[in-house]
Amino acid sequence: MFLGGWLPAQQKIYDAAMQSDAIVDLGNNVEGARMGFAVPGYVHDAGITSAEQLNEPENRERFGAEFYSIESGSTVGEAIHDAADNDVYGLGDWDIRESSTAGMLAEVDAAYRDQRWIAFYGWTPHWMAPKYDMVILDDPESVYGRENGKSDIRTVVRRDFSEANPNLTRFLDQVVFSAEEQSQFIDEFSQQGKDLEEVAEQWIESNPEQVQSFLEGVTTRDGEQPTIE
Repeated sequence: MFLGGWLPAQQKIYDAAMQSDAIVDLGNNVEGARMGFAVPGYVHDAGITSAEQLNEPENRERFGAEFYSIESGSTVGEAIHDAADNDVYGLGDWDIRESSTAGMLAEVDAAYRDQRWIAFYGWTPHWMAPKYDMVILDDPESVYGRENGKSDIRTVVRRDFSEANPNLTRFLDQVVFSAEEQSQFIDEFSQQGKDLEEVAEQWIESNPEQVQSFLEGVTTRDGEQPTIE
């Protein structure tokens, strides 16, 4: 089972697996996921709300005509290079600076500490969202997909696994979080150093009604209805 089927970013892989009838799609498990042109909160507060504004003369100077992205050859890397090649938003002569995700976020972190302007590829859920008060800009030309980079994060399972485990499949089908919740989880265990079990237990204790909705119609190993105390 895989809870990270990010669409449309992984559309080609997903379509191939679906066509082979190898997997079952249980639907979206994160509401509010997005990806696209991103800036720290203080840049958004200064009035930058759309990718159309990036190359305006004053803004271009403050951004240094640089856009930070992740690994060359990735789907999102192809998207920004296609945009630059076609001079979308006037990015044709911008320096597209690609590195690892860690490398890109090191640049964002340095800019954030100094309150410098920086434009980068961002996505949520991720710890970058709460840490940098990150805002994903409007993208009217759909460089990163329709509806300003709106994304689904699908739960997919092997077909034979689903057929052999209908009870667990029902549970997985009902597990849905918001992008904000997921981002907070990621921040707590990857940035704040909390144990995964601690993060999970604290959320479960604080959200019994939501947990109960995950368990509707699901039984325990003994055939009983699970309850959250």
